Amino acid sequence: MTTRLPFATLLLAATLAGALAAAPPAATPPAAAPPAAVVHGGAGSPRTRMDGTDPAAAKALAALKTGAAALDAALAGVMVLEDDPRFNAGTGANIRLDGKTIQMDAACMDGATGGFGAVAAIERVKNPVLVARKVMDTPHLLIVGEGATRFARAMGFPDYDPTCAENRARFQRVQSILQGSDPRQIEAWKRYDWKKAWNFPTPLKEALGSPDTVGCVTRDAQGHFAAAISTGGTTITFYGRVGDVPMYGAGIYAGPKGAVACTGNGEDIVRHLVAKTTYDLLAKGLTAQKAVDRALAAFPARIDLGLVAIGPASTGGGCNYSAEKKRFVTDYRNQMAWSVAQ
Repeated sequence: MTTRLPFATLLLAATLAGALAAAPPAATPPAAAPPAAVVHGGAGSPRTRMDGTDPAAAKALAALKTGAAALDAALAGVMVLEDDPRFNAGTGANIRLDGKTIQMDAACMDGATGGFGAVAAIERVKNPVLVARKVMDTPHLLIVGEGATRFARAMGFPDYDPTCAENRARFQRVQSILQGSDPRQIEAWKRYDWKKAWNFPTPLKEALGSPDTVGCVTRDAQGHFAAAISTGGTTITFYGRVGDVPMYGAGIYAGPKGAVACTGNGEDIVRHLVAKTTYDLLAKGLTAQKAVDRALAAFPARIDLGLVAIGPASTGGGCNYSAEKKRFVTDYRNQMAWSVAQ
């Protein structure tokens, strides 16, 4: 027995078949850009320190190429610099004015999940950035001071003294500048703008101990982004001072459109939420280098600022630090040790 379909049904079927045949094939989503990592060694860090930032970027990229997530790779890159005593993070972190205290800050952020974790004023750990990663798994965003150190122990991180020959030498330079036997001489120097008249071969920034930060931003094979950052702070500061590194949206930011890591004058970075502001430029479609350049151009030369950024198909970095500080730097890319691996 043959079933006869109504004419209207046959007409509809024929129309649908014709429409499907004429329709273009479904658009294939664009492939993610290849994995990449960008690392910086701190605002104004000499370009010779690229022998430290290059291996850090390579370490992060190697992790990405074995399938690691962006966050894990960013942590791996920062750890290389935390373990290099020439950089002000982890081993090599600046000693405070009392000659013995070392307090460190670190943070990390996963652009795929929005997860964020940070520690501030933590003491006696080798890799603060790994403790920050553990904070990400808690209900908190930030743990500070003795609580951060106790948390590290609870998470299995052993006691570690980051004092080394390099940070002792930096402290001795600061101490020689600040000490004086004649109170009248000290008062005279206080009244004089000696920083402006600094004429020693060693730049003032280096002599006083770098307040800078190390950081890494990554893009994994799935097109996800992450950022990680670590610092030993500055020598001339109050006990317990916290800068931009662990502040959400200030020192780092990562999201679906990219990642940013900053370095430089922490208080100014916090005031302007530099990392989030730069990320917003990435989200608007600017390339990473254009976003970095625009962020730097918003600050006067007297404020040290450096940053690196990574976007869906671009990388960038730079710093406005100049040894002369007599003019605004426009050659941003050559004022800081920073490396790209892709």
